[in-house]
Amino acid sequence: MHKRKGHLKALLLALPLWAAGPAPLQAEEQPIVIGASLPLSGVQADAGREGQAVMQAYVDAVNRQGGIGGRPLQLKVLDDGYEPQRAAGNARQLIQGGAVALLSCWGSASCGAMQPVLQEAQIPLVGALAGTGPVRQPQGRYTYLLRASTLSEISAMVQQMQTLGQNRITVAYQQDSFGQNSLETARAVLGSHSLQPLSEIALEPSGGNAAAAAAQLARQPQLQGVIVLAGAPATVGLITAARQAQVGVQFYNLAAQAHQGVVKGLGEHTRGVIFTTLVPSPWRTALAVSKDYQQLLGAAGKHSASYMGMEVYLNVRTLVDGLRKAGSGVTRASLAAALDSLGEMHYGPMNIRFASGRHQGSNYVGLAMLNQQGHFID
Repeated sequence: MHKRKGHLKALLLALPLWAAGPAPLQAEEQPIVIGASLPLSGVQADAGREGQAVMQAYVDAVNRQGGIGGRPLQLKVLDDGYEPQRAAGNARQLIQGGAVALLSCWGSASCGAMQPVLQEAQIPLVGALAGTGPVRQPQGRYTYLLRASTLSEISAMVQQMQTLGQNRITVAYQQDSFGQNSLETARAVLGSHSLQPLSEIALEPSGGNAAAAAAQLARQPQLQGVIVLAGAPATVGLITAARQAQVGVQFYNLAAQAHQGVVKGLGEHTRGVIFTTLVPSPWRTALAVSKDYQQLLGAAGKHSASYMGMEVYLNVRTLVDGLRKAGSGVTRASLAAALDSLGEMHYGPMNIRFASGRHQGSNYVGLAMLNQQGHFID
């Protein structure tokens, strides 16, 4: 009889999070609070809402299995509108509200603005959708990064362009701190290949000057490729206007724009648009992690997978792994210790490992192209 019980317990533990039926949580157990500041309004609203949906789906799945040692998880999300100072204020509010960890800050500027707040509270932040800025410097020691840097992304773009013989390159960058930092990185990468951009075109974050920027591209008949370092509105606006102006070259974009909002915005202009990817393909269900992500979306009634959604999924999954290791009595300090000792995690081509003083978890960068039907091909 005891052997049969042990076998049943092992079988249940092996089930995916979303396969188990509802498990009652004790009402007297205090929740473990996870905080997130996301752009639920403003220029990145589509991406922020998609990220929130993935986070909530995973938290709900954990709670259906009994939470962490019988304690439910509670996800508290505040809207920062993609504004750095609002993100910093949200971090303070979430910390004051009892959050044991923060999850997936959004954008280099917002993530950077949050760093002093994290240091003061000594609270871990797992997953930053930021490739540059303070999160990559010593002051980012409380941030656990799953994604590779913008330097690695642009290096992968330029290497691919060199392989294809694309040497006459224009860089289009967003007119803000994120865009300027990314432009400096692009200059350095191009310089390491003995290249200089044909031109550098500044884009308004709203995409308001997209037509004028596209006209500049159209006046460069020798142009062979464009590196775009911008958010979704400027990216969509530029590529759409460029295609309408008969600019047929390939456009290379950062991984942060590889989501359904951009695909939808491009409409019929998806062909020849390339993105770096910082996580495994969410559609390659031969990979266990991609199958798990797809099943989570299906169980939550959501069917629009994306690379960005996969990244947020890995962020929240890693945080929950750390919470499980820290146990039901988790504190901010014990969670940090648990994350540092998780060991190496293997997700297809992507490997993640943290250690004390080493919070750059992965250097994986891939490339994927949109086809005419709006599907990502890696």
